[in-house]
Amino acid sequence: MEHPVESAELRRRVLRGLRENGRASYSRIAAELGVSRRQVTQIVQSAITRGELRLTVSISPDLLGLERFAYLQLSVSGPIAPVRSALAAMPESTFVADISGHYSIDVEVRVGADPHLRSTVDRVRELPGVQEVRTHLYESIEVNRYSPLRTGRTSFVVDEADRALVSHLQRNGRASFRELGEAAGISPSGARLRFERLTRDGAVKVVGIPVRGALASPDGAGAADRVETPSIGVGVKIRGRISAALSSVRSLDPEFIATTIGDYDLIVTLSADSYEELLDQADRLRTLPEVERIETWANLRIVKEQYGEGDRLSASPRTPLADDPADTARQHPPTADPGRRPRDPAHPR
Repeated sequence: MEHPVESAELRRRVLRGLRENGRASYSRIAAELGVSRRQVTQIVQSAITRGELRLTVSISPDLLGLERFAYLQLSVSGPIAPVRSALAAMPESTFVADISGHYSIDVEVRVGADPHLRSTVDRVRELPGVQEVRTHLYESIEVNRYSPLRTGRTSFVVDEADRALVSHLQRNGRASFRELGEAAGISPSGARLRFERLTRDGAVKVVGIPVRGALASPDGAGAADRVETPSIGVGVKIRGRISAALSSVRSLDPEFIATTIGDYDLIVTLSADSYEELLDQADRLRTLPEVERIETWANLRIVKEQYGEGDRLSASPRTPLADDPADTARQHPPTADPGRRPRDPAHPR
């Protein structure tokens, strides 16, 4: 018996189940929603086909050598399109959106060691049409639904098999462990152990990112409905210590929280399934006792939202972690690694 939830609402609830874990079990999602696994599978596959959902793997900033993060708001004279295209093409940009208010467009940048941030901001400032750049330096990122957080600890490194596994996940975030093993030249059980280690240590995160502003029809036919996940950016000034306010802001289930140095103490991204819910979230944030004031801007059109999924990992000798079962199980002879098969010249990686 099918669940009586309307198709549009059911679609939103199914896709929400993949937000923070793009490999979540379809059977578990179906059981939680009281529908069949077949329904969940059809909804997800249809969303991917119609461009509503992107199942991908995000890579830790630590593994990409990224150390500094900033959020820039730009005022633009003349057409925005050339500026938007230039920002989206920058390898340092992870988020680009047309926004409402005094500033026309915003961009989040992630860079390496200094002076990479300064040179990146200079390039943005020199783009034709850019009149003003308002810069907010992230002191720390506390929440990011779609990306691992930077820890500043790089005790884990990756080897060739890890790199091949991640590369395959970039093409198919829900690839089976058999497929991942074949891509990496290891056994399915070895692929599982390596994947679990990479996710446990915050090296990668498989997520289901909604393609904002996608147009689709619930039944695949007829007039299209806008199925975007509405979101707003919020600059927050805090009363007292920021650490005391973070737990209250986290309770709103935001997509993103960063502590910042500059005009705001926090930059927050709120999203919801409807504009009514989004307005309610903003009101709840505004009335928190720790919040002095907020400034909001609507994300009118998000044109780039990528957190390392297009980047390549560089192979390096792997340092075993003390609690890595794949290495604990490895005996003295190299061939005793249960996760690795002998290389077959006829079966290239």
